[in-house]
Amino acid sequence: MPETDSSTVIILLSATLGLTVLLMAMVIGISRRLKRIEKRVAEGSVRVKPPNAPPSRAETSAGGAFEMFLKEDPARRGLPKGEQFAAYRRWRHKNGLNWSNS
Repeated sequence: MPETDSSTVIILLSATLGLTVLLMAMVIGISRRLKRIEKRVAEGSVRVKPPNAPPSRAETSAGGAFEMFLKEDPARRGLPKGEQFAAYRRWRHKNGLNWSNS
């Protein structure tokens, strides 16, 4: 009987040690990922700040950029709303009015 008890204790201790090692490896991996994310966020916040550029004419016009888009081509007013907004998104991208992801 003592052999069974001692082998059970050894098995439990080795399993506990193995799980502890796995848990520590996971904690270290998560810590490294968080540090990389923090570094990227810190670098991104520096890049996002634009130099104090004045707003464009489309952003400051009375009707806004969408009205300017519609005034450029009166036929756009007759488009269905879905097509109108798709064309507006393309127009904003072409004119550099979208926020860049870089």
